[in-house]
Parts: sequence; structure tokens; C-alpha cells
Amino acid sequence: MASLRVRSLFLKVVIPIIALVLASMGAVSFFAMQAMGEGVRSVAVERAKYGLAEVGRRVEEAMLVTSTDHGAHLQKALEPFDGSPDMDAARILSSSGEVLYASNQSEVGQMMPTHVPGLPAPLSQEDSWQILVGQSDVLHAARPIFKESRCAQCHARDQSVLGFVDVDISLSRQSEGMRIWGAIATAAAVAQFAIIGIGIALILGHVVVRPLRGLATSMQQLQHGNLDVTAAPARTAEIDSLVTGFNDMADRLRRARQIEEDAQRSHLTRVEQLASIGEMAASLAHEIRNPLSGAKAAIDVLAGEETAEEPRRILGHVSEELARVDGVVRQLLNFARPKAPVLTRVDLRALIDEAVLLTGPRATAQGANLEVQGSSEPHYALADADMVRQVIVNLLINALQASEGAGHATVVLSAGARDGQTSCSVRDTGPGVPADKAETIFRPFMTTKPRGTGLGLATSRRLIELQGGRLWLENPNEPGACFTFTLPVAETGA
Repeated sequence: MASLRVRSLFLKVVIPIIALVLASMGAVSFFAMQAMGEGVRSVAVERAKYGLAEVGRRVEEAMLVTSTDHGAHLQKALEPFDGSPDMDAARILSSSGEVLYASNQSEVGQMMPTHVPGLPAPLSQEDSWQILVGQSDVLHAARPIFKESRCAQCHARDQSVLGFVDVDISLSRQSEGMRIWGAIATAAAVAQFAIIGIGIALILGHVVVRPLRGLATSMQQLQHGNLDVTAAPARTAEIDSLVTGFNDMADRLRRARQIEEDAQRSHLTRVEQLASIGEMAASLAHEIRNPLSGAKAAIDVLAGEETAEEPRRILGHVSEELARVDGVVRQLLNFARPKAPVLTRVDLRALIDEAVLLTGPRATAQGANLEVQGSSEPHYALADADMVRQVIVNLLINALQASEGAGHATVVLSAGARDGQTSCSVRDTGPGVPADKAETIFRPFMTTKPRGTGLGLATSRRLIELQGGRLWLENPNEPGACFTFTLPVAETGA
């Protein structure tokens, strides 16, 4: 399952998009909460300024009342602030932090030194207020009450600050509002995330994943041999380009299959025709060979009994031609009806020596030299000894015929190992074979020699292929043709 998740295009696209959406929503929410917190604090500071100014005004009015009971007037001036929506409490503190008067009378007499701000030195009238941050849900604000000339009749002369006005601004409502807003924002973010995620999944599934799955299904059918399959367009430029390429490929494969089937039918038809012709040629050659042998024997008898020189020469020439015709018929029979090979462990080097011995007189009469190269160690092949010997003799005769007219003609033979098989090569000193005839020379009755039958190379290739080997021209379009054949290696004890 893990590998599926890693390899799934759908998940590879959806997961990064969802991660980006979550990161962006988280960043927006964080900065929004920060901005709201700063806004709440700014509003609280403004409320604190307003509360200090209002309390200071009322305190000043109460202290200037022409009455001996200023304390009662001060206490009465602070009582309206008890439970006010703008502030939680209002107090008048001494310079040491003792609560002299408060909107909540139970606080009178308590010490609140932490509410007393540190005053700068030298002190000026401009230092009219200072914000002190206390608990998380309360903002404390304090302002000094300066001694003025009209206050001298009631307060000592050496006092520059008579006390402090102190107010508490509640932040609980704002905090609760922020908590509610945070819950609403979280719920909205979750809903937005769900909507975005589902939307992305549906869009990708419809636009990308479904067309690609259809294309993959078509490719699987094509892979299993259904060349008639076509992929449907997805109405998306990028995917439709893939679909078009796939359909073009399938169409080319269909045409190639049709061409191959036509070629196979044509080849089978030709094979059947050649088989019929081969059977007919073999029967015809068999019927010709018997009377031909009798005619040659009769000519030989007549030539032996003839005393005149000219008739005896003519009869000898006729006997030679009949012998050549008999050889052609025999080659035709060998090509049309080759015997089944008897595979044994044979020494290819020894067969080369035997073939050289058999064709040596012909090479000597032609003035050519037969040369066997390489070491004399055996090279064993799994083959039919008679067939291999016949192939080597055919290649030697073909090489001698190709080298006729070349002074000091030499035919080189060699045996060895090649591509894991046992090989034999025969190279002549003739003009070579053009590249365009490198394969046609192996067809029956294809020859470049005036008196050739065109069956030597065709028969040799067929005999080698019957033994599981291969025969080919190694150097087309080069002087000195080199024919090479390979045979399976015979294991020890085969």
C-alpha cells in the first residue's frame, strides 16, 4: 500500500496542494490573530486613556467642592465606575500604593504598590499617565495627581504628587470574543479545507486521473495483443496529445501486423510452391538419372571400341558432358531431398584435412595452393561428418572456381571457435562478391559462373542449417571472398 501511495499520480498531486492550502490558511490565521490581539490592546489602551481622563476629571471636581468632607465626595465620584462596561475598577492611590478611595469600597486600605508607576526625574506635567500591564485579562493604567496652587490649602507644600488615579480595564470580553472568533475561524478553515480538498480531488479525478486510467487500460489491452483498441480523447490538450500518440502507434501496429500477415501468407504460398516444385524436380531428376547413367555407360563402351581418333574424341566429349549432367542431377536430388543428419561428435579440423585431400588434385591441376591455417588441435562439433565434409568440399570447389585466372591462387582454410560455437572459414583470392549479391548467391540456381549450376552454395547452406548451424559470406564487396559456417560445440562424451 505504501508503494501505491508513493507511485499514485493522484496522491502526488493532491497531497502537495493540500499541504500548501493548510500552510497558507495557517499563516493567514496566525497573522490575523496577531493583528486582532494588537487591535484589542490598542482599543484597551484607548479605553484606559479615556478612563484615566474621566476619573481624573471627577476627582478634581470632587476635591474642589467647597466642603470639609472631601473624602465622601471622592468616594461618591468613584462609585459609578463600579461594574462599568468600560472599566472594572477605579481607585485613588497614595504615593506609596495604599488604596485611599475605590469604586469597590472593599479595596480601601489595601496596598497595591505594583499599580504605582515609577515616575521619571525630574517630573513634569507632561508625564500625565502611564500604562502598566498586569494580568492577562486586565490592563492596569495609572496617572499621577499633581499638586497645584489651589491644592496648597489642603496639602503639604513639599508634595509634588498628591497620589495616583488607577483604573482596571477588563480584557476578558475581548479575550472571549477572540476565543469565539478563533473557534469560528477554525470551523470555517476546516470547512474550507474540506471543500477545497474534495474539490481538488474531484477535479483531478475527472480531469487527470480518469483519462489516464482509461489510457492505461487501453495500453494494457494493446500489450496483450488487442491491436484494435483505441483510446478516447479527454478534451484536455496535454492528455489528448498522449491519446493521439497512442492511437497513432496502435494504427501503425495494425498496419504492420497486416503487412506481416500478408508477407506470411505470401511466404507460405511461395514455400508451398517451392515444395511442390522441389518434389517435382526431385521426381524428374530421379527419372532422368537412371537413363542418363545407362546412356553414359553405352557411350563409354562405344568410345572404347572405336578405333578412329576423331569419333573416339567426340564420344569422350559426350561422356564428359553426360557426367556433368549427372552431377547436376545428383546436386538437385541432394538439395531437394537431403537425408536427415546423424549428429555425432566430429573433429572439424580432421574433416578439413580430408576435404583438402579430396580436392588437392583439382587444385594442383589448376595451379592453386590449398593452405590450412591455425593449430592442428581438434575442434569438436555436434554434426553429421558426411554433410560437413560435403559442405567443405563444395566451398573449396567454389573458391577454386572463383580464383581461376588469378596467378598463384591460394585458398586458405581455418577452424576455430566463434560466439560459443565451432567455426570453419574458406577464403579465396578471387574478385569477391558484390554487396547486393551477398544473399542472392545462396538461392538455388543463382550463379555468376558460365558453367555453374547455382546449387553448390544453396545446398551447403541447407545442409549446415539442418545441423543447427549457419553459413554466410563474411566480407561482401571485398576482394577474396570468405565463407564461414558455424556448428554447435560438442560437449565431452557427446
